[in-house]
Amino acid sequence: MGFIQRYLGRSNIMQKRLNPRFRKTAVTAILSSWCLSSLCLAAQTAVPPPVVTWVNDQATWPANNQTAPSDISPQDKTTKLLVLGSGTPMPNPYRFGPASAVIVNGYPYFVDCGEGWFRAVNRAAVNQHGIDLTQVFALGNLKYMFLTHLHEDHTVGLPSFILGPYKYASSTNKVIMGPPGTDHLVNGIVEAWSADRQEQFEGMHGSPEGSGANAGDIDPDHDLPGPVFEDANVTVQAFKTEHGAFASPLAYRFTAKSDGRVIAVGGDGHYSPGLVQAAKNADVLVIEGVTWDNLKFANWGGGNLDEKIKNISRYHMFPADLKRVQDESHVKEIVMVHEQNFAAPGKYDPLGLQHEMEKNGVKNIHSAVDGDLF
Repeated sequence: MGFIQRYLGRSNIMQKRLNPRFRKTAVTAILSSWCLSSLCLAAQTAVPPPVVTWVNDQATWPANNQTAPSDISPQDKTTKLLVLGSGTPMPNPYRFGPASAVIVNGYPYFVDCGEGWFRAVNRAAVNQHGIDLTQVFALGNLKYMFLTHLHEDHTVGLPSFILGPYKYASSTNKVIMGPPGTDHLVNGIVEAWSADRQEQFEGMHGSPEGSGANAGDIDPDHDLPGPVFEDANVTVQAFKTEHGAFASPLAYRFTAKSDGRVIAVGGDGHYSPGLVQAAKNADVLVIEGVTWDNLKFANWGGGNLDEKIKNISRYHMFPADLKRVQDESHVKEIVMVHEQNFAAPGKYDPLGLQHEMEKNGVKNIHSAVDGDLF
């Protein structure tokens, strides 16, 4: 083995602080605590902007982000999949960067560490009541991280994963594994934040334990496909997938020893035999998706539709690709994250990509939001 061991409301008391032209959009408060800071933002964007670009895409508008997290996990199983971040590289204050947690026997195993990871842990703990996340996210439990690939949007939260718990006196060093380059990335982060680590050691903690990370590369020539981690709770297997020009992006397959539940996390990418293997007869597959019908409205990938098809198809999962993955793997349930749900101006539907997937024959698919439990 390579490694052993949804509701945006607006409070009435806030209406008097809003510009009068926005007061008509105010509603009675049905607030989750996480969205208090969104009130002024919601007011400022109640009127669609005259020009829409990547920085203010329709997917980021308050009206299109009003879904509270749900618990649709099987009640007779203790193994759960928690979506911490469902976002894309596009800046969206309602969706943190790609991140999830496989929870087995109340212990979390994290996959990917996108923007806002530490805050995503808080938001989930405050808003998801299907499981006691205050216990799951005890400081000593924040230890294991599996990276699917090394794009910035999947890894920029690593400094917080490593050092955030240390500020609260955690003595647990992190264990981070992923494709080639992971060791270099993590060592660079630890070195770059050496002043922070040193100050906390000298100023408060008296010990460096908890401020470090042990990282290692999963070798595609020797470790794949196969088990890369095992403990008393879970066996984790890794499989090579395809995503852009990366040599060996990964999908992970978690098999819980307590209840036999199998959860696969595919990261980003299009159809690949490795992804099918990872999802083979799994209970859940966490995977991304991108529209085909509305690809011409994509805010990246090229200046015309042909260029967008050529470029985006190298990186992401169209409906026909996901149908093929499901047909060949027989995965029971699909949790879609990292959605690129492009649409014509004024025609955005938050569930549009899920409906497009279903139209193309994908079954039992869910469009996830941050905090969802499966």
